[in-house]
Amino acid sequence: MICLVSFVPFEPGAVTGDTLIQYGANLAMLFPACGCFKEIIYSEFVESHVESARKWVKKECGAFDWSHSAKFVCELEGNRETWKEKEEMLRRKMTQILKCEAKEGCLILPSLPTQVDCILVIHFLEFLSPRLDVFCKTLKDMSSQLKIGRHILLNVVLGCTFIMVGTFKFPLLCLDEECVSQALSDAGFGIKESQNNLRANNTLFSVVDFSSVLCVVAYKERNV
Repeated sequence: MICLVSFVPFEPGAVTGDTLIQYGANLAMLFPACGCFKEIIYSEFVESHVESARKWVKKECGAFDWSHSAKFVCELEGNRETWKEKEEMLRRKMTQILKCEAKEGCLILPSLPTQVDCILVIHFLEFLSPRLDVFCKTLKDMSSQLKIGRHILLNVVLGCTFIMVGTFKFPLLCLDEECVSQALSDAGFGIKESQNNLRANNTLFSVVDFSSVLCVVAYKERNV
């Protein structure tokens, strides 16, 4: 199974294609993906994350050091290439770094010239969707960016009502597995595999109160 919680590599031949777009998170998950796609698009909501990614791709002074993630992925893959080669591969394939927008409680995804082969969503929708209808609409918008038969890999926390950002208690959309599955179905997706990983303990429960992390591999079966 393709596990989005840990850095298990994309399985050869399972999820591949020409173009992948990742929404949310950071560059770490793109290291296992970069060997399976010809082009990678990175899209984020936070401007500082967008600028950080651009600095890393251009090897600018002060760019964040992602070598720890590259080394870990190389070890998992049996060191087929060095971590420096892995970094250069990702830099070559990251052809676009885009910013998402939020207007009047809705998420506005960037416009893409063509449909893609894979969408990777890491803790993006539940953190930025103020309501369930926004969550569902954004999934439909993502579906319109995907080719028929191609994959969306979704990583979402369940049972989460808040996360502390410094001293501010930031409310989150509380989801369960059933409503995520229904939202995917309504957006035209069929679920191939899913794994609900229960929270191991209540460490840092006062910081974020999620109950589990749901990992879903789905495919677009119809236009909606």
